[in-house]
Amino acid sequence: MRGWLLTTAGTAALGSVFPLVNIELYLIGAVSAVNGVPWWALALAATVGQLAGKTLLYFAGRGSLTLGRRMSRMTAVGSDSRWAKWMWRFQHRAERQPWWALMVLFVGAVASLPPFTVMCFAVGAAGIGALGFLGVSFLGRTIHFLIVAGAPELIRHLPLFG
Repeated sequence: MRGWLLTTAGTAALGSVFPLVNIELYLIGAVSAVNGVPWWALALAATVGQLAGKTLLYFAGRGSLTLGRRMSRMTAVGSDSRWAKWMWRFQHRAERQPWWALMVLFVGAVASLPPFTVMCFAVGAAGIGALGFLGVSFLGRTIHFLIVAGAPELIRHLPLFG
């Protein structure tokens, strides 16, 4: 059981940094194929793993880490890119209404709209505190992964599939 939980957390961490690894598909497959590991435990492992990786994006938004030249140019103050303009507007609204920024982060964490990856970087750049980021992200991603991991179990109990 421990091996599956560690593998799930590791896959989620990898997928949070390299978007070619899709933790949702992995999670559905793992829940469907693995016996002896509760679906909710796999969902929590996915949450922990993904937050480990997304925290890097948060700190990159805060300026503690560098994401590379291309990203730095896109987000640079004074840049005319659409991304930089969106970041500037988000940052100024978040400074005036930090609860609004945390609410948008929560929606992104649960529904992935706006994309959770973008929101991790944006709330870091907006100066939202690390505890607020981690708490809201943990709650939202836990809900997200409980829905994803619970879907195969729910489908098994539907009259059409039972």
